[in-house]
Amino acid sequence: MMDAAYFTRARELIGESMGGFAPELVLSLLVIVLLMHDLFTRGARPERAAAIAGIGLVICGALLWMQSTEPPTAGHLEGSHEIFGWLTGDGNHMGMLAIDAFAKFFKAFVLLGTLVTIPMCLVHPAFANRRMGEFYALLVAATLGMFLMASATNLLMVYMGIEFASMASYLAVAFVKRDRKGSEAGLKYVIYGSVASGIMIYGLSLIYGMTGSLHISDLANADVTGAQGSALAVAGVLAFAGFAYKMAAFPMHFWCPDVYEGSPVPFTAYLSVTSKAAGFAVFIRFMMGFGDGALTVGEGDGAYSVAFGWQGLVAGAAALSMTVGNLAALWQTNLKRLLAYSSIAHAGYLLMGVAAFSEGGGAEQYAPVLFYFVAYFFMNLGAFFVVTLVAARTGSEDIAGYRGLITRAPFLCVCLVFCLVSLLGIPPTMGFIGKLELFKLVIDRGLVWLAVVAGINTAVSAYYYFKIVKAMCLDAAEDEAPVRVHASSMALVGLLSLPILIFGILPGHLYEFTRQFGLF
Repeated sequence: MMDAAYFTRARELIGESMGGFAPELVLSLLVIVLLMHDLFTRGARPERAAAIAGIGLVICGALLWMQSTEPPTAGHLEGSHEIFGWLTGDGNHMGMLAIDAFAKFFKAFVLLGTLVTIPMCLVHPAFANRRMGEFYALLVAATLGMFLMASATNLLMVYMGIEFASMASYLAVAFVKRDRKGSEAGLKYVIYGSVASGIMIYGLSLIYGMTGSLHISDLANADVTGAQGSALAVAGVLAFAGFAYKMAAFPMHFWCPDVYEGSPVPFTAYLSVTSKAAGFAVFIRFMMGFGDGALTVGEGDGAYSVAFGWQGLVAGAAALSMTVGNLAALWQTNLKRLLAYSSIAHAGYLLMGVAAFSEGGGAEQYAPVLFYFVAYFFMNLGAFFVVTLVAARTGSEDIAGYRGLITRAPFLCVCLVFCLVSLLGIPPTMGFIGKLELFKLVIDRGLVWLAVVAGINTAVSAYYYFKIVKAMCLDAAEDEAPVRVHASSMALVGLLSLPILIFGILPGHLYEFTRQFGLF
């Protein structure tokens, strides 16, 4: 029979969980408010919907900033705790979501990416003079799914977070209903996502069947029978396919170019940064949950260890992502499609750093990858914002439409050059420092061959980045009319471009800042 102490403890656990879940609750409420805004207001009020979304995201950010990552009770890992443990029947330990510095970094990253996307939507011509509450609701819903991905410590929550973010993204890609490219992109996104989802859930079910636990931290210590050991590598590859889909990495990268090209430019920018970050967050937590990647098969003297082989799998995916992305980008003339292949290549650079992670490497080993994420945030969003502004004025997304941009919009041209040079990795930019730290990490871990592959791919990428620079700065413009944009948009482009140079010259403080957000 349940006594009063049981109900008191239950209330405490619910209170602790809901306190840690406050940012997600705000996002959930914001989705409802934005949908109600479109339902109960007359006329198109895109600016008001954007203001509501922005205010809600700022409130969410404030709650995230104030959120403590220290455990409310003893007995947990230092600097982290888990919530909704009462749902798993294991108290407040072994919960569904982790409240730790690692999750906080990626949540803040996704939140800032969403905030930058909103002003991009305001200047996008396809969104002009129409109800936008529904679109912003989809944007916030995708952000909520990515929050869950960043914190997920239970395999069910991993899958639910990925699916929640994906389904909102499917609808947002095809939001402009009369755009045939957008509708095609949305359909392709659904098909690829469904295949990846099915493959992933099958792999996760195999892992659960072999380990008997849904919690990620239990996977490294699970015992499996000899008959099950042979299926372990297959399950790992199947699960990785689902994560690779969210990271836009090989071999699940096929959706990326078509979806990026067909999506509204602001949402393309959003996908290229936030979706990739959330995918990496959930994969890194999942991968590190396996420890050294080996499970014990059998019992007693006949027991043996089966290695998961994460390092080889991730390193191979990194090398192929870099190579496929950069080689395919060489032939592109559409700037959105080119940046899509560039995004695939950068997923490879980031996976290169992840391949160098080890169980005993400490929290500091995450700093190069997290620093590169910060660099990627500024240089990729900056590039896409310029593309949004130029496309809104010229109606062109092809490289040919950027000819002579240096005379038509000097400030935008200089900012885009900074972003492209940083994506390439030339000093003195953040991109150079980020790639340098990634190279040092993989070489220190003995993956010299992977650093060589990355170096060759960086040289290859110089061709298509400088092809854009040449068109903007050396080719004659077909239309001499100036490209005029609002001062506020110019200011935001400048804010995204300036850190590329500042932290490229003075990276020390930012790099030290990223050291505190690794997994313990």
